[in-house]
Amino acid sequence: MILPAMLAGATVGAGLLVAAKGVFAPSLPRLDRRLAELYEPVPDGGPSTAQRRWQAWALQLASAGSADLRPLRRDLAVSGMTLERHAVAKLTYAVAGAGLPLAVAAVWSAAGITVPLGGIAFVAMLCGIGGYFLPDLLLARRAAQRRRDFRYALSLFLDLVVIVLAGGGGVETALHDAAGAGSGWAFNELRRALHAARLQRSSPWSALTRLGENLGSPELIELSSSVELAGTSGARVRESLRAKAISARDHELAEAESEALAASERMGAPMVAMFVGLILLIGYPAMAVVLAL
Repeated sequence: MILPAMLAGATVGAGLLVAAKGVFAPSLPRLDRRLAELYEPVPDGGPSTAQRRWQAWALQLASAGSADLRPLRRDLAVSGMTLERHAVAKLTYAVAGAGLPLAVAAVWSAAGITVPLGGIAFVAMLCGIGGYFLPDLLLARRAAQRRRDFRYALSLFLDLVVIVLAGGGGVETALHDAAGAGSGWAFNELRRALHAARLQRSSPWSALTRLGENLGSPELIELSSSVELAGTSGARVRESLRAKAISARDHELAEAESEALAASERMGAPMVAMFVGLILLIGYPAMAVVLAL
């Protein structure tokens, strides 16, 4: 009798424990609510009202200052930046550049140094204009460097495509395999474009053409034209791509050689300046003595 009573008591206790856990445990969220949360905007972490207003002013100023934004958008696309961020940087640099001379003039005035107001205003205007166009110069420099890197990656991409084609692969297979074999932002862009073309059931050469237009890469547009000719007309794409790869490598070597020569010429200017400074340092005492007589 003792054993059945113990089993019955344990069963009742376990049932009460499960019931208490079900009553006091937090209720699980509904599935429809959890799915709706995936598509709802996050309330926290967004830009404030002042930031949105500053961004709107920057966009208006950037749109008013440039009639054609397509070259700017291509530079932004190849640099991995957005138009909003670039416009905010331009306006911020302009305000900071204009405010720096005013701050310096205020410090000088507090120290008792009088500065003409016209000169302060002129310098502030120059610094504001320079600060406004400084992000454009930095963007153009970064875009040129990224396009140069993209050309290097594209030549490697051509070599990989030729290797896959020589192994018996088709044109689309060669493009996808070559894009998946590399690393870096250039190959990421190629993979993203080809993957989007596969999902949209469109041709890969049209995706490469759009990518070349967005990045401002005429080499990629020429490559997509060759691949399109091979995919639609059955042209001998392997020989054409091999010739393009050889031409791209020769162009890279010539560009690297010209950059090396330019760097060597730039290194000669400091040496000449040091030599002139040494001559002046040695000859100044003699000249001072001669002029003092």
